[in-house]
Parts: sequence; structure tokens; C-alpha cells
Amino acid sequence: MIISASYTYSRSTDNTSSLTDVLPNAYDYKDYWGPSDFNIPQALIFSYIYNIPYKGSNLLTREALGNWVLSGINQFESGKPFSVRENIDYAGVGPGSGSQFWNVVGKPDGCSTAFLPNKGATVYCASAFAPPARGTFATSYARNDYSNPGFWEWNLAVHKEFPLSLGKSSNLEFRAEAFNLVNHPNWGNVDSNPLHSSFMTVTTKTGNRNLQFQMKLSF
Repeated sequence: MIISASYTYSRSTDNTSSLTDVLPNAYDYKDYWGPSDFNIPQALIFSYIYNIPYKGSNLLTREALGNWVLSGINQFESGKPFSVRENIDYAGVGPGSGSQFWNVVGKPDGCSTAFLPNKGATVYCASAFAPPARGTFATSYARNDYSNPGFWEWNLAVHKEFPLSLGKSSNLEFRAEAFNLVNHPNWGNVDSNPLHSSFMTVTTKTGNRNLQFQMKLSF
């Protein structure tokens, strides 16, 4: 049996994660420093390969049930961060001001709901945010201070080689693979546009179970 695991705990910060990013307030960049757009605080990958033992006395059952190989990989990741901002020039500085932030005027947490069909799930409180007054920049915000839902998936495979009498190394291999074995739905990203009716909600899910079967003849 072979088991391997990899865990990463990290934090990446910067004041721009893209060459095309534009600083909204060119005279004050201190609040623009925050988690990178690609920051994933925690990630765990767990994999294994196991030769299933079977030592029955009956030749038929031993050939049918013995020498199967079970393998799998489990992946868990934190969600990437996002900000609440919109491409509107509230401060009135003219073209090239980038996407300007909204103020935090309440408590963003405490409004989460379950995922409902045709509606999605609320992740943060939309009422906790408000646009800055005309002619001003937001004064109470933090870049990338909120996180999208995390991701996890379990993939599993079993395979076995059946020796054949067609030649010295001839065999028939059967393989069955399940991607997202438990059919766990992974939520999409939070709608961070404060002008949308779905602001601070997740409306999409991915992660349907996929099954794949394979037969391979080697001779």
C-alpha cells in the first residue's frame, strides 16, 4: 500500500496581481495591499494505491477477486479571495480610475443560507456594503477581504490485469474510474458586483459524478 499526502498553508499578498490592474486612488495605496487574487490559504491532496489481497482456495474466485488495485486522490482547497468594487468613477477623477471600492457599512457575516434551486445561496450580507459618496473614495474597505467557497473532490479507480495465453506478456486490463465519486457539488464564485440583484450570492454549482470504464488488450 502506498499513501502520500501534501498539505500547504500559505498566504500571498501584493498590491496588484495583474499587469492590467489599476490603482483607484493613486495618492493612497496602503489599503490596496491585501491577499493576492490567486491566494489559496490551505490546500490538501491525499492519494493512495492499495493492492486488495485475496487468498481464497477456489481458483475461479481467486482469479476473479484477487489482484485488484484500488487507487484514489482526494483534493481540498480554500476558495480564492475577492473584493467588492465596481467600474464606476464615484470619486470623479476621470478615465483610468479603475474599479472603485464600496464602503463596508455593516457586518458582512451572518446571512449565509443553503443552496436553493433557481435561487442559489447567500454567502455574505449584501446590506453591509454601500457606494462611497460622490467625489470621494471608499474609506472603509479591504482589498480581497472576502473568500469564495472552497473546493473538494474525491476521485477513485479500480483496475485489474487478467493474464492471457496469447503470448509472454499478453493481458487484458479492466479499469473503472469515478470522478467526484460522492457526487459532491462545488459552489461557483460569489457574485461580487454590488449592482447585481444576485450580489453576494452563489448561483452556480459544478461537480457531477462521472464514471468511466476501460478495457485494454496488450499482446
